[in-house]
Amino acid sequence: MVGVLSTEHSQVASAQGIHHGEISQKSLIRLQLGLKWTLWKRSYRKNVGKLIGTIIGALYALGGLVGLVFLLLGTTLWAGEGETFPLIVRGLGAVTVLLWFLIPVLAFGVDDTLDPRAFALFPRSARQLQPGMFAAAALSLPSVLTLLAVAIVTAFELLWLVLFGQGAGWIVVAAVALIPANLAGLALCLLLPRAWFAHSASRSSSRSGRELGGIFGFLAMFAAIYGFSLAMQGLGDLDLDLVRALLPQVVGVLAWTPFGALFAVPMDLAEGQVLTALLRALIGAATIILVWRWWRRSIDLSLTSALTGDSSSGDAKVSPLVPRWVRPGPFGAVMGRSLRYWRRDSRYLAALGIYPVIVLFFGAMGFVLPESRPMMLGMAIFMCGMSGISLSNEIGFDGPAGWVNLVTGLPARANLLGRIAAQAVLMVPGVVVVSALIPLLFGMAELAPMAVMISLGTMIGGWGSSMALSVLLPYPSSPPGTNPMKDKSASSANAMISMTVAMLAIIVPMIPAIGVGIWGAVVGSLLLTLLAGALALAAGAVVLLVGLRIAVVRLDARYPDAFQKVRDHL
Repeated sequence: MVGVLSTEHSQVASAQGIHHGEISQKSLIRLQLGLKWTLWKRSYRKNVGKLIGTIIGALYALGGLVGLVFLLLGTTLWAGEGETFPLIVRGLGAVTVLLWFLIPVLAFGVDDTLDPRAFALFPRSARQLQPGMFAAAALSLPSVLTLLAVAIVTAFELLWLVLFGQGAGWIVVAAVALIPANLAGLALCLLLPRAWFAHSASRSSSRSGRELGGIFGFLAMFAAIYGFSLAMQGLGDLDLDLVRALLPQVVGVLAWTPFGALFAVPMDLAEGQVLTALLRALIGAATIILVWRWWRRSIDLSLTSALTGDSSSGDAKVSPLVPRWVRPGPFGAVMGRSLRYWRRDSRYLAALGIYPVIVLFFGAMGFVLPESRPMMLGMAIFMCGMSGISLSNEIGFDGPAGWVNLVTGLPARANLLGRIAAQAVLMVPGVVVVSALIPLLFGMAELAPMAVMISLGTMIGGWGSSMALSVLLPYPSSPPGTNPMKDKSASSANAMISMTVAMLAIIVPMIPAIGVGIWGAVVGSLLLTLLAGALALAAGAVVLLVGLRIAVVRLDARYPDAFQKVRDHL
């Protein structure tokens, strides 16, 4: 009877044009666009930090568009000559496509909103999903801003063709090819990050490999930002004649690459270079086809890997929890566990890796701007000392695993000192070397002892303030393995209050040492600089003892309450 009803139901549905489980390509694209829009709106709910960041970024982007308009005006109407404009257009086009590819590569671990793995359970192939994903890629703020920039450049290209074009025939040919070429360049901008995201999602790497990749990408992005800042600082010393000579050659090379070929085609036609334009159009078309196929293949692989899961070798090594050079006991167990955290957890690795990048930047800045060396030395010492506040949310980082400390009756003093000792093993040698080496490289060898002592004193004080704050003001953290680009815990109100109080608790006791140190450096007194270092060590020791005492008493009395605040990750 059920079979008869099912057959009749299927016949009726077929007669009315209803096909269960089927959907047209246009409907699928509309659904994916709606899904992207919904996810984009929900990402701003209860995320004030992201909303503020987006508004600030949009304002900067609008300022950039205004600057682009003035740049193009300066090379067309205001210049009175049209020789520079084609160079600017080719260069901007290549840089735009290159940035669209490099930003997701450097920001390792940032996933696409419509991750292909999320569609693994649906009966849809990569061929069916790909058009909708491409359409959804255009539904983003960077895509809209890039479209506006391309529209502005296109308008000025038409203006340049009218004012400086080489004959009516070439003007018409270039104008006809202008919009298709620029739209193809924009399509390549959207394709490259999508293909990279799908490729990253399809790789069956281990969790630790993905976490390390996220850390390295995070540090590479910071290094690139600081490198750009250093380059801007050195602009005043550049040989402008050399730049003018090299810039056309660099742009000419970029125009022959897949990044700059498409945006260069209209200018080539306007200049009568038909063969060059055809070759670059072929390079651009081949690039789009190859990237499209690469993207489709990566989607297929990610759909499969999402169902099969990551492979595991199963040969993980087991090592003792307590280091061999530490006496077994509660202190040794906590220290050993913390050392593993610092080696394996991306939340700790990010803090461990970011300080050397920043200190290296200050050192490089001192060489680029010799007159700023005293300030850069002070900033380097400050950053070395600030590494101690990396422990300001240790209870929060434990998260749900903190129940082990509760049920085993772990002594609070051993619990806190073990965490301090683990960071000291990893960071103290580096702080000593860096704070002694930078004064030597700056030609201030007499300040090296003071720099080492102030750095250590500040770090020791940071441990004390961090322990007190981690117990008095714990806040939930993101789970272990979270990529730094996705960490939500640092944007909470408790995190901001905690960091502010921790910095004040370090800086205020160090004011006498800083004042004496500046006095000694100005008058060239070795005795005063040594006194400043001794004051810093004493102040740091006092802050450590007081902070540790507060933390131990509070943790012994209110550990269950602190655990309730951080038992769930964000």
